[in-house]
Amino acid sequence: MTYPRRPDPSRLAYALAAVLYAATTTALAAAGLPAGLDDETPTASQRPGGPQALYLDIIMDGQVVRPLVRFGLVDGQLSVDPADLDAIGLILPETALADTPGLVALDAIPGLTWNYNAAMQQVVLTPASALRRANRLGYQAPPPTLVTRDHGLIADWDLYGRHDQDNDSASVGSGLRWFGRFGSIEGNGVTRIGDDSDGYRRLDTRWAYSDPRNMWTWTAGDLISGGLAWTRPVRLGGVQWRRNFSVRPDLIIYPLPQFSADAVVPSSVELYVNNVRQYSGEVDPGPFVLSDFPRVVGAGQAMVVVTDALGRTTQTSVPLYVDYQRLARGLSDFSLEAGLLRRNYGIESNDYFRHPVATGSWRRGLTDDFTAELHAEYGKELSLGGVGFAWSPWGRYGVFNANFAHSSHEASGHQYGGGYQWFGQRMGFDAYRQRATAHFRDVGALEEGSLPLREQDRASLWFTVPRGSLSLTWLRYRDEENPRSRSLGIGFNQSYRRFSWTLSAFDDSRAGTGSSLSISVPLGPDVFSSVSLDHQDHETRAVASVARALPYEGGLGWQAQAKDNGDGQLAAGWRGRGGEIWAGVDRNNGQGGAYVQGGGSLVWMDSSAFVSRRINDSFAVVSTNGVSGVPILYENRVAGRTNDRGYLLLTDLRGWQRNRVAIDPDQLAPNLEVPSIERLVTPADRSGVRVPFAINQTHSAMLELLDANGQPVEAGTRVTRADGSEAVVGFDGALWLEHYAAGESLSWTRAGADCIAVTPALVQAEDRGAPRPLKCRQEARQ
Repeated sequence: MTYPRRPDPSRLAYALAAVLYAATTTALAAAGLPAGLDDETPTASQRPGGPQALYLDIIMDGQVVRPLVRFGLVDGQLSVDPADLDAIGLILPETALADTPGLVALDAIPGLTWNYNAAMQQVVLTPASALRRANRLGYQAPPPTLVTRDHGLIADWDLYGRHDQDNDSASVGSGLRWFGRFGSIEGNGVTRIGDDSDGYRRLDTRWAYSDPRNMWTWTAGDLISGGLAWTRPVRLGGVQWRRNFSVRPDLIIYPLPQFSADAVVPSSVELYVNNVRQYSGEVDPGPFVLSDFPRVVGAGQAMVVVTDALGRTTQTSVPLYVDYQRLARGLSDFSLEAGLLRRNYGIESNDYFRHPVATGSWRRGLTDDFTAELHAEYGKELSLGGVGFAWSPWGRYGVFNANFAHSSHEASGHQYGGGYQWFGQRMGFDAYRQRATAHFRDVGALEEGSLPLREQDRASLWFTVPRGSLSLTWLRYRDEENPRSRSLGIGFNQSYRRFSWTLSAFDDSRAGTGSSLSISVPLGPDVFSSVSLDHQDHETRAVASVARALPYEGGLGWQAQAKDNGDGQLAAGWRGRGGEIWAGVDRNNGQGGAYVQGGGSLVWMDSSAFVSRRINDSFAVVSTNGVSGVPILYENRVAGRTNDRGYLLLTDLRGWQRNRVAIDPDQLAPNLEVPSIERLVTPADRSGVRVPFAINQTHSAMLELLDANGQPVEAGTRVTRADGSEAVVGFDGALWLEHYAAGESLSWTRAGADCIAVTPALVQAEDRGAPRPLKCRQEARQ
């Protein structure tokens, strides 16, 4: 028998290649581009033909950076939309102008080499380094987070009571704060009993709202004015609009050192600051700029290491200086307020100056090295204006600061000051000098007895030594009524594995001379002891103490103190979820007494009340849909379990930051269903958020599935439920059914047989016991 001859595969391949080559040559000739696969740049003589659109992949650095880009072929020139080149990170020079259709010719871009791959329909671009946009690595300013603003009410309380032999006194500090969508309204005060200032004294009442997108805070009521390092803030009753960087704790506001380099091929980049690696990442070919938080303050040495694909390394070392006095380039800080000057704070509830005042402060980072400052004040027959700056030469030689202010009141006066600060890794110093004339006044001087200092000088010097540090401090100041005061101090400390000690001495023109020696020894994870000797006015006093701090999670703490003259103190404290309290007895100057103090908060939110320890920032009310005993995790640690109503109060959330709140699913009962076990919440500061978890209780049961012969159904058999979902049989016919319902039809097919069974009604005892057998009720053979 004769079979037809099969064609030779190699001959078919050659024939197909010939056909493709002929077709490609014809198409390229019609397009005005050179034929072949040699990737040569088309010459003018090879570009006859009219306008034509080509869709080509752009290749750069050996990879496709933009697929199927429309190119125009006009008069033998390949042109492209400048936006497509911008999308792949190229910067076109001003000389590369687009034509009427809005395209730019590749040949018109200086420094750009290109090749056309006809077979692959690709354009390979090789741009010069000057055409590449610098890749930015490291720190990038994050976008504002979405803040959750729920409604609630919180009341804070602080209690202190004391019993002496001749006197009993008590004071209660109270605060009430409502928060919600429109900010917060709060008021606080102190009630005193048993002294000359009996009664309630209001402290502050205000409304405040913060906008994290613009980093603004508006305040109306009692407030403290903003200012600069060389101005004096005052208490006002009025309104304020200010920049508030605390609403963006993820934003770095001071200048970050930048490091520039150029990578020829794909490379890895590492940043070392003082020989500690701060950053590691990958970079594409081309120039790059690395900005990263150096995690140091003061002077340091940075080294950038670039390692290419062949293992070759390039190291660049530069000095840097990081400080908090300057603002990053283009960043502004300001505070504007107006109102009535408040007097006798804490003594009188409503003592305000009759005439309005206004103040304003502004700072801006003009460059990374130079920050400008402006300040103005206005009051009754008073006007003040001032300027200042903070400047770091070349961003690495410390910080100079200077200021000048002029005031006009009953007479004109001025104030000027300047200083220099430099912090290194082993030593640092800070010096500042300020002077004011006799007639210089500011808004704070409108209150009697609050004139600006006529003179103030300070200088400090510190060194790092093995296991510790040495510091020297010199202060001098003079006010309007008192003679010049001077203070000189020295401090030396050493830390060892099992103890530490501090030695200090001072010489003050008013307080005299003195010295102190303190030794601290830890006695356990949370037990500390100390002994101190103080010498002053030709007297030496010794004090010994031992204390156990209150555990963060709650529990007992205590402290004991003894002095060489027979005085001392003994106290015990307790911290729980409802607050913390201390009680003790003491002896001072030979007179005994007893005291008690405590504090906590009361929260009303989600129609529920909670008793809590003192809430200093933000909190969350976790709801588990009425399910009690659910373990709640805060930042991957167990924070507690929900109460009988399915609630848990978390008291230590961070305002304006993302907080992770989750449920521990491993400790949940098998009949609980949780659609989502984790939530990321961002509350405003000093407010609360609701964190609901939609936990549902479901009835589940285990059945033992049997076939018509009473044998367990084979493992792996898929059982179809009444709603169309499937369940898989385990070993020994075990079948786990979630959302169990009595009377539900179950069906499965095995070995050509269709089986049907109906789930029985179960009682709780059976649900907890061994799986209940369920036999196939009907079997139909096909």
